[in-house]
Amino acid sequence: MLDTLTGQPVDEDELLFAIPVVAPYQSLHNYKYKVKLTPGTGKRGKASKMALQIFLKDKQCSPREKDLLKAVKDEVLARNIPGKVKLSAPQMQKVRK
Repeated sequence: MLDTLTGQPVDEDELLFAIPVVAPYQSLHNYKYKVKLTPGTGKRGKASKMALQIFLKDKQCSPREKDLLKAVKDEVLARNIPGKVKLSAPQMQKVRK
């Protein structure tokens, strides 16, 4: 079962779930959707919502991926994020506008 998990889904893949993962940034370099968390003053709930918005605004995000990302509950996303963080991502300025 574990060998069917992927961080880089392609069009031919049958996507069933989106699973939030928190890991060192360098180990996620092959993942399609990722943001960098650093110590800061932000709340984890707000950080999880911002990360989700960044992923949903991605032009490469397919409709199925968007549906799966929206299906992940906010409390599940926030539970994985440590408290008081700052979010960093290349696409962050586009989302804030």
